Order: sequence, then structure tokens, then C-alpha cells
Amino acid sequence: MRRPLIGILLLCLLGTISTWAKRVPPKDVPPVEVSGVRYSAHGDGRNAYVVASDLNGKELWRVKVFHTRIEFWRGEEDNQWVFISDLKSVGNSLLVRDEKNRCYSIDLNTRHVKKAQCDNVFPSQEPRH
Repeated sequence: MRRPLIGILLLCLLGTISTWAKRVPPKDVPPVEVSGVRYSAHGDGRNAYVVASDLNGKELWRVKVFHTRIEFWRGEEDNQWVFISDLKSVGNSLLVRDEKNRCYSIDLNTRHVKKAQCDNVFPSQEPRH
């Protein structure tokens, strides 16, 4: 009688712990419009993209901004995911910030992505660890 009770208690405890481990959904990132082109953030937590589309929604191009390497020894995969948190147009570039406060710049002519400094371009946010 005692073993089934202990088993049920362990099952309930483990079920509760696994629900705590789920990450909160990423915040919505509003698209940015520049010269009739809409730039929006997309990604699955492992890969983050910016998609350029016309105002009718037809995709013109997409560029990968960053990749998150999942390390099995660091815990659950979903707690390691990183998403784009902000987009901002600056000159002929699109600045992108992720949840860890890393910034990237996309040259809108060449579609080249490089790491950049955010400085005071975006409002402050608590980095995700």
C-alpha cells in the first residue's frame, strides 16, 4: 500500500517541476516599415530571421540574424531558446536586439548581418539568461 502512494507522490512532484521549467512565450515584436517594405521578426528559438515583405504580405526576402546552439548539459531546450525582442530602422540599416541584449545590424541594400552596438537605441530590458 505504501509503494503505490510513494509512486503517486513522486509522479505529482515531477509533473509539477516540469511545468515550472517551461519558458514564457516571447513578446510580440511590432514590424518596422521602411519605403513600402515591412520588416518583421521570426524564429523558433534556435534560429532568428528578419523577413522583408511588401505591404500586401508577399515575402521579398529573409535573412538569418543569429543561431542559438542548444547545449544538452544546460537543461531543457526551451529554456535556452533566444528570440528577437526589438527592431528599429536607423538610416539604411535595421537594428535587431535579442532577448540577451545582443544587437545586430542588417544593411538593407546588401542584406549583410553584423554584430552592432545598441547603445541607447532601444529601451532598457532585463536580459534573459
